[in-house]
Amino acid sequence: MLTPNETIQLLISNFPDLALKLQPVPRCGGFYRPLGQFALYTHQAILANQLTRLRQCFAVAEELLRRGNAYLAAAMETIYLPDLHLDDTPEGMALARQLMPARLYQAYEHQRADILA
Repeated sequence: MLTPNETIQLLISNFPDLALKLQPVPRCGGFYRPLGQFALYTHQAILANQLTRLRQCFAVAEELLRRGNAYLAAAMETIYLPDLHLDDTPEGMALARQLMPARLYQAYEHQRADILA
């Protein structure tokens, strides 16, 4: 299981340019700030059509889901995934379906179903 500080360290190790936005590491912070910054970083890759960086972002998001507990998984569904601003257009759905690893896509579909319900 990953703590919020371990999540921050994992993000910084994969995306060093996020370090300034995620430092200083809060002593007892939650997942909101780091996942929000990570979502913004991912969204910028979407807007810039940087598919290599986007694949890396999705791979790290998948790792967070795999290594995290239920609290981190819930935070991913309520903070990270909605903040990607992938719309329900065919292009947005194709992007998610083609580039997201299986577990991340499953979480994406789950949060979409909750929003549409």
